[in-house]
Amino acid sequence: MRLSRLEELDEELETERSGRARADKARGNLRRELDDLNEKLEETGSLTATQIQLNQRREEELFKLKQQLDEANIAHESTLAMLRQKHNSSIAEMGEQIDLLNKQKAK
Repeated sequence: MRLSRLEELDEELETERSGRARADKARGNLRRELDDLNEKLEETGSLTATQIQLNQRREEELFKLKQQLDEANIAHESTLAMLRQKHNSSIAEMGEQIDLLNKQKAK
């Protein structure tokens, strides 16, 4: 009876050792996976920070370009208004000259 109990305890011990070995192996695999995931997370975080910086630079560049476009539009509108004023002035002057010529012709 003692022998069978001893064999039974040896089997339980072997089963426990086997289970512990599997658990240790699984824990090691999970640790490696966790380390890999942490490394990927750090890389992703680094890439995200880089992307944020790039986006900020692009937004600044876009803001500058919008300002330049607004300034160019204001200059264009100013030039257009000046040219219209000159055109209207020339048309009025030609109208006066035509009226004057018509009066002289009528005499």
